[in-house]
Amino acid sequence: MNKKVNFSPKRWFWLLLLLPLFMTGGFTLLYQAAPYMIITPRKYSIERTPADYQLPYEKITVQTRDSITLQAYWIHQPADTGKTTVLMLHGVGACKERWLSTASWLWENGYETILLDSRAHGESGGEFCTYGYYEKFDVAAVVDAVLKQKKGGKLGVWGNSMGGAIALQALAIEPRLEFGIVQSTFADFRTIVFDYQQRRLKIPWHWFANCAISEAEETAHFVADSIRPSEAARHIRQPMLMAHGDADDRIKIAYGREIFDNLASEKKEWHTIEGAHHLNVWARGGEEYRNDLLRFLKENR
Repeated sequence: MNKKVNFSPKRWFWLLLLLPLFMTGGFTLLYQAAPYMIITPRKYSIERTPADYQLPYEKITVQTRDSITLQAYWIHQPADTGKTTVLMLHGVGACKERWLSTASWLWENGYETILLDSRAHGESGGEFCTYGYYEKFDVAAVVDAVLKQKKGGKLGVWGNSMGGAIALQALAIEPRLEFGIVQSTFADFRTIVFDYQQRRLKIPWHWFANCAISEAEETAHFVADSIRPSEAARHIRQPMLMAHGDADDRIKIAYGREIFDNLASEKKEWHTIEGAHHLNVWARGGEEYRNDLLRFLKENR
């Protein structure tokens, strides 16, 4: 027998009082906070420069096609004799300085690097992050600027997490990028937003993510469904190396495999880094992974 629940006048009073507050809070989260969490991620800064690693460098600026100023470090070899140059793209919320230790390792092995602050990150201008929608054209602008000064040698790109997604989308439209290295990235923007929503906000509804994305699209003027690195991969023919940690709880390794399987490249290689999470592929991969990277770079220099 069902037990009837009776609300006292006092309970009704509190219910009616709190309901508008809950509705207001939900509306604010859905239409204001959540969209801005997507397109204005928290920024992290590191108070270091290449000089702290005794690396010869110059600071360069690049204008994008929509008049945003990007900042980058160009770390040179002592004599510019046609050295291979690697453009390095950081993850969401990070900055170019995150690459300094890797850039130092590359420099010791004879490679130049360009460490770029993506739009809306680090010292670069721009209000919104669009995960490759505009950033792929920013990369093309950097390629233009670099090739005007570079004296021979190949130019490739190395991206991690969001930077990997940007790298893939740029490689699909920019043949002057002659090789790519991609670590720990996502296959589809809409899917990864939902994944992060579940993990960080504990909200299990696709409609919530879709509403937040729609608001973000309107605010930042981009098209979410065009941000699909797995589809961009079908147009990539340059040599590619991809790596992903099998313990990554932020971006599933299956997403990396999906991208890899779609690559049109005749020369491509996949590396599963055992025990690696999202942020420690480099450390966990150790000397074996570094040797694989050097071999790949030498084969494509």
